[in-house]
Amino acid sequence: MDIAILRSSVTAALEDLGSVRSRLVDLLADMDRSADSIQVPRQGRWTREMVATLWENVQHLNGVRALFEVTAENPNTPVTFTDVLARSGLSEQQQRNEHSRLSRVAAELFGEKRWPIENWQGSTPRSGGKAEMLYRMSGTVAAWWIELTR
Repeated sequence: MDIAILRSSVTAALEDLGSVRSRLVDLLADMDRSADSIQVPRQGRWTREMVATLWENVQHLNGVRALFEVTAENPNTPVTFTDVLARSGLSEQQQRNEHSRLSRVAAELFGEKRWPIENWQGSTPRSGGKAEMLYRMSGTVAAWWIELTR
């Protein structure tokens, strides 16, 4: 392990107290290459075991199930909130509530709100209106999740 890289990582983590835990967990995972893990953009490092633990606690939520199904069926490809909504059949408000619940459960389990699914606000449409949320699950996480739900 290169001490300069380690020092740089720790210094960067201290600059943003909100991400200290995440950065240190990521650093530990990097130091322990025995754990099969993947970095999810803006969501931190995930292992199969973390996905399994989260899924055990949220699988009863139809909106979360729809989110995982649609993103796993389209790995590495952005899907829209509308796509997820079409799968779940829930109202927009209920779907948002279930995404909030997913965040709360993840925070309870892992100490911070994070998903094994990348998510971001899309661009505002030229025709006006509200920008839509986009979601993307990596092929690795999709394979883990599919295996877990068999």
